[in-house]
Amino acid sequence: MRLFKAKKVVDEREEKEMMRIEHYMFWFAYWALLVSIFAQLLCMDADFTQAAGEWIVFMLMSVGMLIGNLRGGHFDYCSRPGWKAYLSWSLVAAVLVAGLTLLRGIRSGYYQSPQDAVLPLLISGTFTGLITFAALAAAGDIVRRRRRKLEKEYEEE
Repeated sequence: MRLFKAKKVVDEREEKEMMRIEHYMFWFAYWALLVSIFAQLLCMDADFTQAAGEWIVFMLMSVGMLIGNLRGGHFDYCSRPGWKAYLSWSLVAAVLVAGLTLLRGIRSGYYQSPQDAVLPLLISGTFTGLITFAALAAAGDIVRRRRRKLEKEYEEE
């Protein structure tokens, strides 16, 4: 569906180059938004209401990409749906969240001793890992089913 109906004035090569530029700039904006949100929350001691606008835009981009990729039957550029991919990405997410929890706790003065940090880090890391694993497993299942459906549609044509 096009937003505006206009005649194309670029050829296929130019369109491909433009799509590559848009691809790189989308991902640059995506990661820059995420870094901006964490910089505000961790380094500037801002509360969440100050980063809410960036968070809304970031989540709209994330949900839009998720829906588009699942609808197209795509999982990732570098991996296929499977427990190894789910486990590795879940561990990455768990370590990142635990690290951010540690940084936020240190900056806010929550931890008086190293023992005070162990339980919050284990809880945040474990729950993040489990939730991420479940979400990736669900997405992988959706991708597999969608690929089978698309293959059947192509075979029928």
